[in-house]
Amino acid sequence: MQVFEAGSAYRFMENLVKDVGNRESGTDSEFRAAGKIRKWFEEFGLSNVRVEEFEVETSRILREEASLPDGTRLECAAVGNSMSTPLEGVEGEVVVLESTSTEALQNIEDKIAVLSMYSLDMKGFHKVLNAKPLALIYPTRAPLTPKSYRSIRAEYVEKQSIPAISVAHDDVLSLLKGPRRLRIVTEVNRVTAKSQNIIGEVLGTLDDEDILVGGHYDTVRNVMGAHDNAAGTAVMLELARIFAHEKIKRTLRLVAFGSEELGLRGSFHHAKNVQNTRNLKLCIDYDVHGILLGNLEAVVLGPEELKSLLSFTAKELGIPLHVTSEMGLGGSDHMPLAFYGVPSVMLSRGGGAAQVMHTDLEDLRWCGQEAFVSVGTLSQTLLERLLNAEELPFEKKIPETIAKAVEKRFEDSGVKKE
Repeated sequence: MQVFEAGSAYRFMENLVKDVGNRESGTDSEFRAAGKIRKWFEEFGLSNVRVEEFEVETSRILREEASLPDGTRLECAAVGNSMSTPLEGVEGEVVVLESTSTEALQNIEDKIAVLSMYSLDMKGFHKVLNAKPLALIYPTRAPLTPKSYRSIRAEYVEKQSIPAISVAHDDVLSLLKGPRRLRIVTEVNRVTAKSQNIIGEVLGTLDDEDILVGGHYDTVRNVMGAHDNAAGTAVMLELARIFAHEKIKRTLRLVAFGSEELGLRGSFHHAKNVQNTRNLKLCIDYDVHGILLGNLEAVVLGPEELKSLLSFTAKELGIPLHVTSEMGLGGSDHMPLAFYGVPSVMLSRGGGAAQVMHTDLEDLRWCGQEAFVSVGTLSQTLLERLLNAEELPFEKKIPETIAKAVEKRFEDSGVKKE
């Protein structure tokens, strides 16, 4: 069969970044990218190429301003799905919120709170809102990085919301060392929009065993999304290209997920449909790739045999791979599939450039075709074996500890199984 070509994968990524650019969830640009991916699927010769459409709750940012008492502007980005300020804005003292303890929350009423925690679950977010701050500031995590673009999960703000902005780490630091006072003006228009997954298949001879390979193609607002996640989509596309005309036992389902950045919306829509998961034995998700100076990592939400298979295959090929079942604080499209009982793997490429994800710096400068070599070799080898094995070397089950951890993660985010 054909061999995974790192240069081909790089060109897919480059095309999405240069020809489409920003692919914000639920926008015309995301729709344009979806059309491009569908066309590629058809050109490869995949079977049953189709669109899986769904609705998302999102927002459009119309105004975002922050200024110091002397009138100096502070660069900021309004947070998606946050509340607009009054026309004149809100102004107040800036304080740091380090936790959601009762003691910490007593100090933020009628003030602008800087959230120094990495993330807040829905319960914690509502505790903050009930403490009645004027607005929230989300600082970027790392020094020397610009403001990031982000959204609050729609579930968090169904009943109450608050004005919120993102500000660069160093600008927040200067604010805290200086005037500790800020005026914020935002206008955020909440909308219901259309998004879509693009699906294609390489049909196998078995009619009751499928393997899914996927990655999200959308981005956050204003960002080119090179390594997050044009690169992950590119890995999936190159695998689709080389397997398109292979004779295989198990059906290979290729999925480009939409609206991952709004809370894994595309993969949830796909996973909750029992028709999609009944015969599905494995999901391999590609999220964050192409980083030239980086390392390959795998998060396995499935049985120990699946972890062992990944580790063994990587060692056999001489590919360094860190394998874990720890989900970390982020999330990706493998998680909804595991939530609905499908053993799932996320392959990603960590590295320093991951610190600039969701910022204006996330473009092609950090990427190179060599970064696709190891993930391509590992993925092709795994899929060749699994698609044609007489019997899969693992069961379709999620270990109890992992299943409970996944369920708790989504429960904490306000998501219930349908």
